[in-house]
Amino acid sequence: MTYEGNTYLPVRAVAGALNVAVDYDKETSTVLLGEKTEGVAIKTQKFSDADYSKDKKHTTYANKDYQEVLYDVRDALRSGSFMLFPDKKYQKLVLQIGAVGADIPKIKIEDGQTKALLKEESVAVKDGMKTIEVDISGVKELFIYFEKLQSDAGYVVPLTTSYYK
Repeated sequence: MTYEGNTYLPVRAVAGALNVAVDYDKETSTVLLGEKTEGVAIKTQKFSDADYSKDKKHTTYANKDYQEVLYDVRDALRSGSFMLFPDKKYQKLVLQIGAVGADIPKIKIEDGQTKALLKEESVAVKDGMKTIEVDISGVKELFIYFEKLQSDAGYVVPLTTSYYK
């Protein structure tokens, strides 16, 4: 649309077509396109899963207390998973994951709606806290899946240092 010599575009529609995140800052009345300059901690999401913990025995990893984590260690061979909901607001997920007890042979990060594989990684105990970056532009929900964890092994995901951009 052109009005008084200026051309106006429907920002959300254009951003969606280009797979670019769009957000609005009410405080400054500014439309934000693309990757945010500062990250938004994933801890802003509500986690109703039993894997959420603020217990210091779960939040401390490699002598550092992360205060809030997703944590899972069980006593049998199995898989684990959790979901995140970026709601198409971000370009990138920066996820930290630490292996507990034994290496994590395969972590799959998928688009929760289309089931498209966005990233596949492994994390070894010797890696310490591993940082994984994933392009999530245009993604509404994410499914993070840990395959074939050994008995007495698991993962810790700090919610304070994992973030969206």
